[in-house]
Amino acid sequence: MSKNQSTALEIVRYHLKPEWSRDGIFLLFVLLLLPVTYMALTYPPPLLQQGQAHRIFYFHVPVAWVALYAPLISAVTGMLYIFTRNERYDVWSLANARLSLLFSIGVVITGMIWASSEWGIAWKWTDERLMTFFILGLALCGYFLVRFMTEDPRRRAVYAAYMAVVSALAALLTFYIIRWVTPDLHPTSVLGDMSPRIKQTFWISVLVYHFFFLALLRLAVRHEYIHRAFERMRALKS
Repeated sequence: MSKNQSTALEIVRYHLKPEWSRDGIFLLFVLLLLPVTYMALTYPPPLLQQGQAHRIFYFHVPVAWVALYAPLISAVTGMLYIFTRNERYDVWSLANARLSLLFSIGVVITGMIWASSEWGIAWKWTDERLMTFFILGLALCGYFLVRFMTEDPRRRAVYAAYMAVVSALAALLTFYIIRWVTPDLHPTSVLGDMSPRIKQTFWISVLVYHFFFLALLRLAVRHEYIHRAFERMRALKS
């Protein structure tokens, strides 16, 4: 076995080895997810205007926050790759972009369920908040399209880093549109006038879903390191 093959194998072994500092946060989320879900479905009182349909708020909003944070991390680590050419920054940029797309899909699904049950319409193309989030989704799809179409690994990482910046700008646009625009369908922010039980449930849900994001991020980073190590091993054998 060559030195490069041995190094790649060591990378695989390192990231497959269980370690509390890396895996404990995932276990913590698993332990908290079920009670927090039960709490969201039973503890806070239903809103008079929305009834039981509002309970999806405790999943929709925390997931949306993560979907907006992750592109910013992806852009920062992507720029760090451009300046340093250190592969680990590209790994982290890619992992955050993947999770942003995953959580964005979660936002769209929960939002459509909420809107359909409450207002009788799942999507409205004239809603500024929905459209800016749609733009974010397109930017993230563009990120992965660039990676898929670029064969050279170094150029792939550079082009993807610039697309990560585009995605981050789309996330910032969505963030500010939520605060600047009052749409005719999408609900306005209720963070300032929540009852105590609603506020407690909301912030606990936010905390747990951020644990979920961190757990998935660590898994995504480990997966990418292992994938790249296997790719190098296959290249060395051919």
